Amino acid sequence: MAVSSTLTPPVSASAGSAWHIDPEMLEAFVVVRADVVGRHAIAPADWLDRFAAYLRDLPSISVVGAKRISAGRKLVSMGEFIIHPKGFHRLGEGLSADAFRFPEEVDAIAGGIVAIDRAVWDQLGGLDDAMGPLALLDLTLRARHAGGRCVCVPDVIVQVELTLTQRVPEDEHFTLRWGFDRLSPDLDVVRQQYARTGLLWNARFWGAALPFEKYDQRPALHWKSYAEVEPFRQRADHLAKMLRNLTPRGVAVDLGCGDGLYAHLLAKQGVETIGFDPEPSAIEQAKAATQGQEYPGRPPRFERLAPGPLPLPDGAAGTVFMLDVIEHLPNPTAVLREASRLVAPGGHLIVSTPAWQYGGSSDPTYHVCEYTMPELERQIEAVTGMKVVNRAQITGVYRDIIAIARR
Repeated sequence: MAVSSTLTPPVSASAGSAWHIDPEMLEAFVVVRADVVGRHAIAPADWLDRFAAYLRDLPSISVVGAKRISAGRKLVSMGEFIIHPKGFHRLGEGLSADAFRFPEEVDAIAGGIVAIDRAVWDQLGGLDDAMGPLALLDLTLRARHAGGRCVCVPDVIVQVELTLTQRVPEDEHFTLRWGFDRLSPDLDVVRQQYARTGLLWNARFWGAALPFEKYDQRPALHWKSYAEVEPFRQRADHLAKMLRNLTPRGVAVDLGCGDGLYAHLLAKQGVETIGFDPEPSAIEQAKAATQGQEYPGRPPRFERLAPGPLPLPDGAAGTVFMLDVIEHLPNPTAVLREASRLVAPGGHLIVSTPAWQYGGSSDPTYHVCEYTMPELERQIEAVTGMKVVNRAQITGVYRDIIAIARR
């Protein structure tokens, strides 16, 4: 099917919006142009035919979007994820414009140019002006919810200048409609609300995972690494010193303490430390490794993390730290929310995690997903309401990123 059209000048989707939504009605589909820069920023010339081929030939595809790049030849997005452990993020943001040579299935598409199946457009009622700059994101998510698939393709490329990085007034409208926060949804709530719908399409996050057996398979791993691997020991000592400096008073909570090494190192510096972990074998190993050790103050305590709130009052901790934890979590929002509840005024939440790398994972066995620094910072601030006041990175053998938020 060959199609052709001349796009008319865009019109503002809503008063004061920086976005321009331009629906072009065709026989089989509707083209919506959002934040495209200039009339010649769409390539190649036969982009309409390419969109048409995807909609015609692939099953259940109802939305096709273009790869978005910046004027500086950086990738802006290969589509958006929202119903995801990392919450709202743009796939591949910041990579070279050459990254991604294959189509990617995503939750939604927030900008650039998309083609939407005409029947789906009519069924959904088109764009919602009340959503303003979130209108395209909302529409493509509604198409996904209705059972259609959403694909971003590399063979149609647009140059864009607008990205959704901060909260906008329309976020409240989005939350009222969907029942979850756009930047960081609670995936337990989403599962309850949207079971058996197209929002829960990604089997990697919604299917059953194997049990977490890391501490059964690799007992006392951190203690052994500390004793035998010099780069690991240097890294651990650096993190423990940082935690001590950020905990001038009060209790430190090690959330996801594993076999207890970091709680031990902090307690060795005189900080009262409590470690929580959901794995029984991890707690057993932590207690065994610290039993009989001498500490200048109270020895570290360890408790198994049960479902529900932690057994501590609001503001009980001077510091809550999550070292190499968030990448294991199927629902980081719930854990970050509980962690922030414990942080006293003036206290800190410290999160370290291996930095995301294109095309790989530092632990494909146990890591749910890995983060870039902007993704980590965005999620922490969206969930906790705290401000990330410092960022750090460990390089060399390791590639950790560290975000420090202050109450």
